Amino acid sequence: QTASADEYAEILHGLSVASVEHHFDAFVDVPWEHPDFQIRRDDARWVLPANADPLGSHPWYQAQSLERQIEIGLWRQANVLRVGVQFENILIRGIMAYCFELRNGSPEFRYLMHEATEECHHNQMFQESINRIGADVPGMPWLMRRISWLIPSAASAFPVTFFIGVLAGEEPIDHTQKGILRAGRDLPPVMSRIMEIHVAEEARHISFAHEFIKRHGPNLGWFNRFVVSMLFPIIMRTGADLIMIPPRSFSSGSC
Repeated sequence: QTASADEYAEILHGLSVASVEHHFDAFVDVPWEHPDFQIRRDDARWVLPANADPLGSHPWYQAQSLERQIEIGLWRQANVLRVGVQFENILIRGIMAYCFELRNGSPEFRYLMHEATEECHHNQMFQESINRIGADVPGMPWLMRRISWLIPSAASAFPVTFFIGVLAGEEPIDHTQKGILRAGRDLPPVMSRIMEIHVAEEARHISFAHEFIKRHGPNLGWFNRFVVSMLFPIIMRTGADLIMIPPRSFSSGSC
């Protein structure tokens, strides 16, 4: 059921207040220099979990030596984080493009500024982890990186489609990270802390995207609704593939 304008504004106000009361700083809330947070290449906790990562459950991966499993695990985690950096960069640019057109008094403006701020901190956390792992990972496939500059413009021209894309990027990694955390597995502290922060704040971002689509989707014309309904599963599948499927450079042995 679509929320009324007042109900929608109240939901966004609640999300904004939560962003003020429960927020994190990438270089305050992650103790990067603590000895326990150092990345060691003999740490078996970097082995990919079989119950949460498709690659971790593959017989080929499980047949590798422990040293090789750790090496692949480090590369894999770094590449997923790099995809996150690239995706959230696109998201931030799209948010700014969308907010540029908002009227004065729009309840969306304040919340989206909170979200953009949080995504900036996520990017700092992710890139700091990648740098410390030391893997020169590509992140998204080559074609996606080449066309990424086009996507933020969709936020102002086709905002419903854009926020479907936001869900496509946020839902898979959120689901994966929750699965890893819920499994109760002993994780490297730096990854555990980053996942905890990311999951806590992504809950708000995912809630907003759902509410935005429910609020604005029904206002589309019949043709646009038809097109969006056709694109929805394609966008969601593409977003999941970007995160969960390793790039070609992985299969070529670059890790």
